[in-house]
Amino acid sequence: MGEAPVPANDIRRLSRPFWATVLIGAISLLVYAAVLTQYLDNHSIADTEQIFSSMLDDRSEHLAEITTEYGYWDIAVEKMVNQLDLEWVKENFGDYVRNELNIAGVHVLDGSGQPRLHMITGKYQQSADLEALYGDALNELVQTARDTPKNIPPVPATGLLGNLSELFIASAVLMTTYDENGDKNTNCVLIFTKSLDAAALEAISAKYKLPNLRLSSSPPVFWEGGYPIRTFDDTLIGYFVWEPQLAGTTILPLAVLGLVVIYGAMLLSARLFFRRAGETVRALEIARRDAVMATELLADQARRDPLTGLGNRRFLDDTLAGLGGEHDESAVHALLYIDLDYFKDINDSYGHETGDLVLQNVALGLRKMTGGEEQVARLGGDEFVVVLADSGRDRALALARTIIERFTEPMNVNGADCFFGASVGIAFSRNPDELLRQADMALYSAKRRGRGQVAVFSASVAELSALPIETAAQ
Repeated sequence: MGEAPVPANDIRRLSRPFWATVLIGAISLLVYAAVLTQYLDNHSIADTEQIFSSMLDDRSEHLAEITTEYGYWDIAVEKMVNQLDLEWVKENFGDYVRNELNIAGVHVLDGSGQPRLHMITGKYQQSADLEALYGDALNELVQTARDTPKNIPPVPATGLLGNLSELFIASAVLMTTYDENGDKNTNCVLIFTKSLDAAALEAISAKYKLPNLRLSSSPPVFWEGGYPIRTFDDTLIGYFVWEPQLAGTTILPLAVLGLVVIYGAMLLSARLFFRRAGETVRALEIARRDAVMATELLADQARRDPLTGLGNRRFLDDTLAGLGGEHDESAVHALLYIDLDYFKDINDSYGHETGDLVLQNVALGLRKMTGGEEQVARLGGDEFVVVLADSGRDRALALARTIIERFTEPMNVNGADCFFGASVGIAFSRNPDELLRQADMALYSAKRRGRGQVAVFSASVAELSALPIETAAQ
């Protein structure tokens, strides 16, 4: 006889622990998946918020560097503070500032807060309601810039201005010049603003992978990334909001589907889950590295003259500061201060486009004439500087004579033979802080002697009495 069949009720009773285990396991997996999904989503949002914060800081720092460069420019002070020269302003602050630097507004306010200059979207305006455009926070921004300690390099004040309809990154700096006695602050404040309009937000959204980036008066909901918009006076006016790719939400349907289809596929689903999560994290890391590379590129651009590619005044200051730490006290450094003769005649005769090409060729020539350890910079206009670290007197004098001889020869640009020359002032010193001032005085001495001359700084040059001149023929 065969065994008696197990009653159906007993089979159901015996299977209950199994199904309970399966159900508990399924619920546990669902809870685990939900918690992990929430964690990854929060991590994704936090990463994008960090990327956005870094991007905003980078843009603010870049704008502050640009504002400082122009506010610390002797010629800008002369043409915008001492005597307003609109033609010069339009030439140097018009299309280039708008199209190349993406500056929406340029404003200069005097000591009483009255406007001396307005350029909005590259166009000069006689008047503009700045408080209506930028809001009350503008006054605090300007006052913070004015609080820079007197007669030191200016300290920029940077922050957000405006409202949700028109939002700007703004930077203000106390315009400052320098001479042989050091830095000298003016009473005028230079303001640069960059618009955060729909086009700018769209570009940021595409570059930093922040989908649907927009301005909102409401804080972000739980699936959105957000960053508070606080104006310079710390007033909260709204939020930057975007919809990041959520790693957890993206893969949750796959995990649930795997659990529903077959419980035994949990391991495979988990591996897929973590693989997709890893891909998302790697994509965010790539975006972070791109942001770091963009920061380094902006920092390098802030130290370069955009026309010639040479170092600018900030680059020169860093180079001179580095001399003190790289060489011993017995080292004698040299600095050649070069000014082009008759360069204004080229601009007047052939136009500024030809003049710019001449400056580019001069920069190329200086690079070829100098060695790998010699630094070349353009201070603005037709003035150039060559720094020779721990260099002998003969090398500096020989280089100065070569420069004068080379630039005495006519230069063919755009089919025109451009004639000009160069005067050179040289300073030798163990103290890098004295080099630029002394070379400037020597250059003044050379120009008093006549065009195409070399002068070396000495005590008599400083006293403007006997001027020992070493000409190119010597």
